[in-house]
Amino acid sequence: MSETIAASSRSSSEAVFAEKQIQTVSITGSSSFEKIVSACTGAVITMSFMNPLDVVKTRLQETSKNGNKPYTGTIDALSKIFKNEGIFALWRGLTPGLVMALPSTAIYFVGYDYIRDRTRNSQFANTALDNYSPLWAGGLARTMAALVVSPLELFRTRMQSAEGINGFSDVWRGVSRMVQKEGPQALWRGLLPTMLRDVPFSGIYWMGYEKIKHRLHTHHGLSHFQTSFIAGASSGMIAAIITTPFDVVKTQRQVSSDAEEARLGRILRNILQKDGTSGFFRGVVPRVVKVAPACAIMISSYEMGKHFFANRKSQQNTSP
Repeated sequence: MSETIAASSRSSSEAVFAEKQIQTVSITGSSSFEKIVSACTGAVITMSFMNPLDVVKTRLQETSKNGNKPYTGTIDALSKIFKNEGIFALWRGLTPGLVMALPSTAIYFVGYDYIRDRTRNSQFANTALDNYSPLWAGGLARTMAALVVSPLELFRTRMQSAEGINGFSDVWRGVSRMVQKEGPQALWRGLLPTMLRDVPFSGIYWMGYEKIKHRLHTHHGLSHFQTSFIAGASSGMIAAIITTPFDVVKTQRQVSSDAEEARLGRILRNILQKDGTSGFFRGVVPRVVKVAPACAIMISSYEMGKHFFANRKSQQNTSP
């Protein structure tokens, strides 16, 4: 009797494992177009929900010209922005954010899958390079994405930090003057701190995501959506906390209208002089509150999108 139960248990486990293997093969076999559609759908959903917290984080990290702190915290910033500028100010910067979502998500998510899968199917399979493939694949994919979308990221950050109803026109004039004065390369101002923030974030995030997802699959038997959501939120939270200092530097460099004040060394000194080491973690609460659910929504939407296309293909192949 016990042997029968054990055999049944092994058969069940093997069936579950086989099902997961089939799912993995199907998802890996998704076309680049299907992955782009899945990633962009997730980006639109994520950014629409999370933009208010991104605006608050930017405002908290920006220091006023006289050195005063205009907001005492996340709730204070939310209430003051809503009261003084209206509810739509919380979605300021959403349009350029959505415009940059297509190239960014296409390069980042499809690039990550491509680099990771190529490594796993090469002579480096089952080596140390393969074991850490999420770390460096995520960093490399993010580097390529950052180079492409950096000008739009600069414009979006300035839109979010701008106050008043003429935010767009003021930001446009400011960016135009900056380009006339410093040349087109000024559009990539903040690229270095952006990469210092995003490349480590992506490496930490993908490494943590793959590890947590594997453990949840192995030990908890959760659905694919639940696994992706929990792993994405957990890994995103950890990566966000670790890389917040880089985010503070990036924000202050991009909102600065003076080339001298935008120098990396000057920004670091100003933060230390005004706020001490705690200044490097200004906005960490809204950043984590935004990044953790954003990562969860984004990765689960991306994975479910790939599952949708995989199931659709499977049904088409099995239909008479």
